[in-house]
Amino acid sequence: MAAVASAIPPSIPAHVPKSLVFDFDHFTAPETKSEPHRRVSQLLHKNAPDVFYTPRNGGYWIVTRAEVAVDMLRQVESFSSSPQFNHFKAFNPPMLPVQADPPEHTEYRRILNPKFAPGPVGKLEVYVRQLARTIIDDVYPRGRCDFIEEVAERFPVTIFLKIAGAPLSDRARLVSIAVKYTRSPTFEERQEAISDMAAYLREKFRERANAPKDDLLTQIVQARIPDRELTETEKEGLGVLLFFGGLDTVKSVLSFVVSYLAQHPEDYKQLVDNPALIKSAMEELMRVSGVSTPERGVTHDLEYRGISFKKGDRIVFLTQLWGVDDQQIPNPYQVDFSREVSQHYSFGAGPHRCIGSHLARLEVRVFLEEWTKTVKQFSVENHVPVKTAGGVVWTPVVLPLTWPVAN
Repeated sequence: MAAVASAIPPSIPAHVPKSLVFDFDHFTAPETKSEPHRRVSQLLHKNAPDVFYTPRNGGYWIVTRAEVAVDMLRQVESFSSSPQFNHFKAFNPPMLPVQADPPEHTEYRRILNPKFAPGPVGKLEVYVRQLARTIIDDVYPRGRCDFIEEVAERFPVTIFLKIAGAPLSDRARLVSIAVKYTRSPTFEERQEAISDMAAYLREKFRERANAPKDDLLTQIVQARIPDRELTETEKEGLGVLLFFGGLDTVKSVLSFVVSYLAQHPEDYKQLVDNPALIKSAMEELMRVSGVSTPERGVTHDLEYRGISFKKGDRIVFLTQLWGVDDQQIPNPYQVDFSREVSQHYSFGAGPHRCIGSHLARLEVRVFLEEWTKTVKQFSVENHVPVKTAGGVVWTPVVLPLTWPVAN
């Protein structure tokens, strides 16, 4: 794909020079349909400016390099999470705390910290391990499974629903709503998904107001910031974000990790032969398995690194590419469990770094520990290319696995 040409829709603002325009759609680009981290990074890192403007989906800036992106994400006074500066994210309710800047962001985040800090998350390990064991025991005797449907949509989703206090019987409904949000390129479709999730949460919040429990839903209902109760919109915004993150993000990361190991038996054998390696190896695996695509809006007209931005410009950060950024990491496509530091930003950067990172690491580590105990070798069925999808969250779409079953 070459730089913008006359065939591209004529939606380039006057302040954007032609040299910074590149035609790319992070929802539908062919490069997102298989091996997206490698294919998209090779396309953009080789052919596009580090910060470029695409006319797709209403027009927006895309940032592909880790060093530039991390610097921008830390400058909240210029590149804001508030939807008032990015009308493509002006959802109702706003998703909190990621759609708020400090100090409001700090107050919202303080509400959620008690459930996601290292201590409370560590206490979940016994339950997480039992669940992983149960799911693996369910699928192992058959010698095959659709990993997405039978494992990834059960394991981290069930754990999150337990923390949240939502019934497991609602899992399929909630996953469907989350997928609609993360895969839809239009504002209208994503707003529909948010409205559906908010309606679900309103019902649950009413239940908790009348009958509190020791769960995340009750924690949100009873929260204060710092000397007042939350509004209904704030409660719904906190809940919507948490449910979308808990229902889709870890599922996608885990699926990419397992997809890689299924296609690289020599690396998987290292983990089977040396389980102590899993804790450090999973950081290297997550480096090449980033999924999230955060956005910011420009707060005022400014120049940054020689680029003129206008107030209200939309900026999309492809965090998925930062772990394979050859300006930061030698041989970025090579997974090497012996790297001294497996540098990645799979959980973001700056004040909005993912609050669920400790839980995600626990889930990935424990699952790999239990999977390697039972499944000594496995592969993608018929060695077919793994289909993936772009969007707000990148993910494998189907992942058929097969393995020999011991007698």
